[in-house]
Amino acid sequence: MSDFLQHWQLTTKPFEATWDTRFYYRSPQHQEALDRLLYLASERTMSVGMLTGDIGCGKTITSAMLAQSLDPCAFVVVSCENSGFSFDELLQYILWQLEPDADHLPESKFGRCEHLKALCESAAERGRHVIILLDEAQDIPEETLRQLGWLTNFNGNGRPLLTLLMIGQPPLRRLVNSNQAIQQRIGLRFHLMPLTETDTAAYVAHRLKAAGHADGSVFEADALVQLHHLSRGIPREINRTAKLCLEHAWASGDEKVSAQALHDVACDLYRQDQLLGMSTVLSCAT
Repeated sequence: MSDFLQHWQLTTKPFEATWDTRFYYRSPQHQEALDRLLYLASERTMSVGMLTGDIGCGKTITSAMLAQSLDPCAFVVVSCENSGFSFDELLQYILWQLEPDADHLPESKFGRCEHLKALCESAAERGRHVIILLDEAQDIPEETLRQLGWLTNFNGNGRPLLTLLMIGQPPLRRLVNSNQAIQQRIGLRFHLMPLTETDTAAYVAHRLKAAGHADGSVFEADALVQLHHLSRGIPREINRTAKLCLEHAWASGDEKVSAQALHDVACDLYRQDQLLGMSTVLSCAT
């Protein structure tokens, strides 16, 4: 790996599938999403927020940036990476995050709700507001979503004691729209779109610079155009393809990632997808 990094003048790999906030690219829409989420948190009165976007558009890393940006003296942040569980299971996880040293939890659902309320009240007395981030929220069962609405009834001196932020793929919007009680509580909605061609180029350069390159100019201009069209501007797809392009160009001894390198990678990806499709059909047939 050291030869690879040295070849590209990097200190770390730039396109790995991690949520490292050093690589967060503040496109105009990602910055707007983050600003709105910070407003949601700072208001402390909006009860529920919803951040949606297609797979790989940067929802999770945006929520990670939110958590990192919030003053720990003013906020308590609980992050649930997967939300497709029963209300009891989510409630248990939230309580464990808020009180990791607790010897035991109340046995009943009512007792656990009251305990959560007491923890939120205690935080509020110290000037801290509880933020609960529910990722992969499109997987929340309908009954769980209904019961999560109970938590928005917690209030102290007429102000909500916690804020829920649901983060998920587009089906989350249909799920929420089917529950009028939750829908009416949503104080903020934002939908992340894929990057534009200009932002795709800037995104690639940003990640390369964050990984140690002097100016991020590793991909030729026409390769960046092709990369945008191949990835459709979806950050996760950009990462996957750009990573393969760097490895291909390095193995070929190239000093830049050319349009030809990107074409070779695209053809290989297409062949692999075709083979995967064939194996799936054969598997179903047997």
